[in-house]
Amino acid sequence: MRLLGLACGQEDGSAEVLLKAALTAAAREGTAVEMVRLTDLSLVTAATADAGDDAAWFCDRLLDADGVIVSSPTYTRSAPGALKLLIDRAFGPRTDVVFVREALARREHGRAEQEETRGLLGLDTAPDPRVLKPRVAGFIAVGGCPSPHWRTLTLPTLHALAFPLHMAVADQMEVPTPGGRGGIATDPAAVLRAERLGGAVARQLGLPHDEVRFLGEPGTCPMCHLDLIVLRGGRAECGTCGAAGRFVVEGGDVRVDFSPAGTASSVHTLAELEEHYRELLSAASLEPDLQEIDKHAAAFRDSVPVLRPPRP
Repeated sequence: MRLLGLACGQEDGSAEVLLKAALTAAAREGTAVEMVRLTDLSLVTAATADAGDDAAWFCDRLLDADGVIVSSPTYTRSAPGALKLLIDRAFGPRTDVVFVREALARREHGRAEQEETRGLLGLDTAPDPRVLKPRVAGFIAVGGCPSPHWRTLTLPTLHALAFPLHMAVADQMEVPTPGGRGGIATDPAAVLRAERLGGAVARQLGLPHDEVRFLGEPGTCPMCHLDLIVLRGGRAECGTCGAAGRFVVEGGDVRVDFSPAGTASSVHTLAELEEHYRELLSAASLEPDLQEIDKHAAAFRDSVPVLRPPRP
């Protein structure tokens, strides 16, 4: 079994220290481990995607692996923007288990339908069967501030890397950073917790999604085990994964009751990924043709002056 680590902070910084602790513990379980630094990747925005970058290379490393542990510092209550850019560049329909499963099934019906399907699903390459193998994930969020509300969006951002591939999350942790660069190494409890996370991931590599046990703190949401809850009218919804429930107030305490139908709407379920697939297919079939789009969009093309930074 192979486990990939993604370090999203400074070299030898606290996020990397905890990632190495987790990977070392995984190696003790007999797992082959390796690590990628986010800062070593060259990434471009979607607007300049034709320039090429390292997103496809990273995606290939991840598809070769049986699991991933991502460790990230917290910048302004969330993960670094470069991680979100990597997620946007490396993932999408080509790494969505339902899109790839359906594309592989349709490929059996001949090249013409295969090409039609690839265009309809937004697949820019032939579907990769490696997408469909089971994977396990673990997440580490490191914050420089003791106040937890300054780290609220870090773990939810990391989950965006897991659900397209239908990875089962085995454990996750959030910890403040004592001191400066690499200061977490002076916190034995945090290091021990990271080692426990690495072992939880390593011991479950290769298991089917529904057999992987989550071994971290339970959290409010029973699906992603995080506490980010959104109020939508009278309904409560997990802001990370979309599981739905209702708020209940008893004795001044607030909790959320999640029904089986509500948990099925989590993006961590295959049922919701399949529903998303059908929804996008339906939307694509209703999209106007290019001539119609061009006719209506023409009025906006030169309507506002565009400022651009100087280039040498």
